[in-house]
Amino acid sequence: MPTPNFAQARINMLESQIRTAGVINPAILEAFKNTPKERFVPESAAGIAYKDEEIVLGHGRYLLEPLVHAKMIEALSPSPQHVVLDVGCATGYSSAILSSLVTTVVALDNEQAFLEHADKVWQDLGACNIVSFLGALPEGQSKNAPYDLIVCNGALAEIPEKLVAQLASGGRMVCIIRPAGAHIGRVTLIESLGEKGFSSYTLFDAAGSYLPGFEPAPAFAF
Repeated sequence: MPTPNFAQARINMLESQIRTAGVINPAILEAFKNTPKERFVPESAAGIAYKDEEIVLGHGRYLLEPLVHAKMIEALSPSPQHVVLDVGCATGYSSAILSSLVTTVVALDNEQAFLEHADKVWQDLGACNIVSFLGALPEGQSKNAPYDLIVCNGALAEIPEKLVAQLASGGRMVCIIRPAGAHIGRVTLIESLGEKGFSSYTLFDAAGSYLPGFEPAPAFAF
């Protein structure tokens, strides 16, 4: 079997999935072009790493569909002075993308094996501005708050106010809100208004699997 041409696969993903979805930020396009996604998926899935769908990672976790992922990042308008909390970083792909766009990435996940893999690949890639933490995703990482940006790499049943509280005033968070019973979620941009609370805007519909700890509460049976 011939060795996959991953560099060409990245270009194909960029041109046929991400650009066609309307993503135009040059820095974001460059980040997706240069980040080897195949290093962040199980070896058995490397050949399909650039498909236009979620990629199964194990432990009930997935990498977001490329066009959804790219549009979510673009909605945040990341810049080099920003510090970002990457919630549910899993095997580290999302944090690697962000690392070339911001000054510091605080990567949070609840799976030790994922973080061990991510740390190794980040080191191999020279992504030295990422720091990882093991912990419950809904708790965020208050030690390093406030954050300019927060990314949630999956669906949440409702707006996570504990994470919103870790935003700096004027900071932004992007996530997929998928209420109980909904098959499709809505990518939502949330902006901290400081002591006045927060505002939220629906951007577009998107599929996404629930992140651990953000599933809908069980319905009571009478």
